[in-house]
Amino acid sequence: MAFLQWLETTAIADAVRTIPWLYPALESAHYIGIACLVGGIMLIDLRLLGVAKKLPIATMVTLLPWVWAGFLINLVTGGTIFIYGATGFGTNPPFQLKMALIALAGINAFLFEIAARRGRNSWVIDGQAPAMVKGVATLSLILWMSVVATGRWMAYV
Repeated sequence: MAFLQWLETTAIADAVRTIPWLYPALESAHYIGIACLVGGIMLIDLRLLGVAKKLPIATMVTLLPWVWAGFLINLVTGGTIFIYGATGFGTNPPFQLKMALIALAGINAFLFEIAARRGRNSWVIDGQAPAMVKGVATLSLILWMSVVATGRWMAYV
């Protein structure tokens, strides 16, 4: 708890507290990051599950730079917002669950990478994702929707 209290005394926290437009700007950028990150992942996952079969999987994978940009935006903006209210966020059960879900989503992405390499990506070209990839895509959808939901719950619990 002392570390969380210390975070709230840093110059970053002070800036968020004292510059009137900074918190809403950070939150707006965070939502844009969510749109890029979760939106891109959902489009890719849905295609892997067989939605929009006319779209080549290889084309959908070109969304990954947007996904990574969204992740970086959220890392910076979320981290800055966290520093501002570290004691409140750090002890908030939905926030803790959100962080755990993000970690699980990262592990799931690693499993996707393993599954993709195991098939040497031949399924990307033929457009038919193997069962393991579909399972990872399903779990990805569930995890990222849960991350968004728990992010919203933070304000109300």
